Amino acid sequence: MDIERREFERRELLTWGGIGGLGGLLVGLSILGGMGPDEDDGTAVADPQPSGSGPRHADAFGTVVDAVENGADPDGEEPITDFLTAHAGDDTLLSFPAGEYRLEPTDLSGYRNLGIAAAGSERPAFVASGDRCLGSGESYLLFDGVEDLLIDRIHLDLTDDSVGGIVRVNAAGDATVSNVTAAGGCDGQIALFRFDVLDADATALVRNLDIGARDDDEYLTGVYVGKSHAGELRFRDCTVQAFTDNGLYASAPGLADGAGGVVHVEGGTYRNNNIANVRLGSVGSTAVNVESISDAPPPTTDAGPSANARGFRLRSGHGQRIEDCLVRITADSRFTHGGVVFHETNGGATVTGTEITVDRDDTPAIRVFPDNSDHPGTATFEGVTMTGESAAGRTVLVEGRDGTVFRDCEITATGDDRDGIHFWGCEGGRVVDSRIDVTGAPLVLRDATVRVENTTLVTPDGTEHVEQRRVTDGEFAGGDR
Repeated sequence: MDIERREFERRELLTWGGIGGLGGLLVGLSILGGMGPDEDDGTAVADPQPSGSGPRHADAFGTVVDAVENGADPDGEEPITDFLTAHAGDDTLLSFPAGEYRLEPTDLSGYRNLGIAAAGSERPAFVASGDRCLGSGESYLLFDGVEDLLIDRIHLDLTDDSVGGIVRVNAAGDATVSNVTAAGGCDGQIALFRFDVLDADATALVRNLDIGARDDDEYLTGVYVGKSHAGELRFRDCTVQAFTDNGLYASAPGLADGAGGVVHVEGGTYRNNNIANVRLGSVGSTAVNVESISDAPPPTTDAGPSANARGFRLRSGHGQRIEDCLVRITADSRFTHGGVVFHETNGGATVTGTEITVDRDDTPAIRVFPDNSDHPGTATFEGVTMTGESAAGRTVLVEGRDGTVFRDCEITATGDDRDGIHFWGCEGGRVVDSRIDVTGAPLVLRDATVRVENTTLVTPDGTEHVEQRRVTDGEFAGGDR
């Protein structure tokens, strides 16, 4: 069952920017759990309080409440529900010293300029507590209609398979989620986080989010961006790994009934997530300097979808851009449609400056499915390098996509009987200023036409440089001719 068909009853938002009118303040949601040290990229002030001067982020709020001094148990014996209910409010920072806090299902909705943050450099841990796992219609931790939300440098422990639920942020203004780690997902849960920016003029930043699923999770998405997302959402330097139903699932805003919010993925590592490491849909969404790696079998269960370890998946929209990314699929991965995959419901998009390495046999670096959408644009690949030791099959398969362009691309395949680019059932393709060096046929056309310009075709039998030629059905290999 696809998560797009399981739209949650309420929406969450993650936002970025000036919390409480403090220009340039980076507000962040931090969930601890095995992260490395935080790094400030200089784009905002992640820790505005100098060491020893008081609680972090205190200058951004009119009221600062020390959790322990006001009754929250840092030893994890008593739940902190009463403390949260009594002290959450507008323009208020809830500051948590290091410790372990029992977190029951909590609704912190409707506030403006609300912060939850570590008091110092050590993250407090929030451990799910209760008697049941909340499913898709409920939230374990809900921020609905919150403006200027800060949640910084905390750890969420959701590893109990019978207790927990989704963290849902449905913000009405700017916010940031930063230096967060989390682990878990109870058996009835279908996503660890969901974020929607409801205001088309608002921006959210998720920075240094580091999350992973339980080893035996049944059916779980790492981060889901819902159809209600209308603003701008940035995922920066995040680590998302080992989820059964997509790592970052961000294509829903691009659906016909989606709000069309933009999603930008900047840096970070997305590893061994089933279905796709990163999935984009809405117009203008991007992935830049992202590592998408499949070097072990992604998790699957009887309750979830079968294995398909795609690196990037473009679905339900058009006009996306994948730029300067690294995609790696090793021999230890499982079946995948490819490193970069265009779904049938996706229109044109651009992949540029990206390196794709495939060492798994009979596995393409790029797979472009037939375009069955009404979206405009063509599939364009510029400056893409494809290498690997995979044997058999083809490096690229383009099917039913007229006008697909490969410009300044390089394919080097060393595995036995490995082809270059296959064009099936499409017209007007172009291969320009490129080099294809393979052990099989550099180009294979079936019911297709392609114009080859200033391109070198290399096989073990020889090399041919093509200045300009229109080719039709057949195999085209290098050679002395």
